[in-house]
Amino acid sequence: MDSRLIRAGRIILGWSQAELAERAGVQRLVVARYETDVQVPHPRTMASLVAALRVGGIEEIVRDDGATGIVLRADVYARGKLDTKNDA
Repeated sequence: MDSRLIRAGRIILGWSQAELAERAGVQRLVVARYETDVQVPHPRTMASLVAALRVGGIEEIVRDDGATGIVLRADVYARGKLDTKNDA
């Protein structure tokens, strides 16, 4: 998942950078630096960020033509558990 999709997923969930960092077990600065393409995260860090977003309800999709995107799982949307505040 690239930096744009990480940021988009975080915003869809209404999470701040600090909240994503806490849920992923990394420092907020790591999230900020990755979202602005200043730093490429270690593969373990990337896995932690993606796992946190998945727990929140974000899924990555890959089309046959190679295009990628994200979706919010229907069960999460239906529960209405999204926090609309964020620090985008």
